[in-house]
Amino acid sequence: MRAVIASCLASAGQAPDPLLEVAASETSKGKLRAQGEEAERLGLFGAPSFVVGHELFWGNDRLETALAWHAAQDAGRV
Repeated sequence: MRAVIASCLASAGQAPDPLLEVAASETSKGKLRAQGEEAERLGLFGAPSFVVGHELFWGNDRLETALAWHAAQDAGRV
């Protein structure tokens, strides 16, 4: 798996080793665990999921709806 990710990073013009070191660090692992716990708290169950205010939008086909909902909130229409 590491070799595949390293190859992808290299093909994207990135130096794989420093990025993979950061990804494997306990700090990064702790942040990932915290994000997973937050996703669970919010009731997220798939990717991509978007939370706007207290509304959950699930699936890539809901991105535009989530953005519209956000714009409506900013305009005071929701």
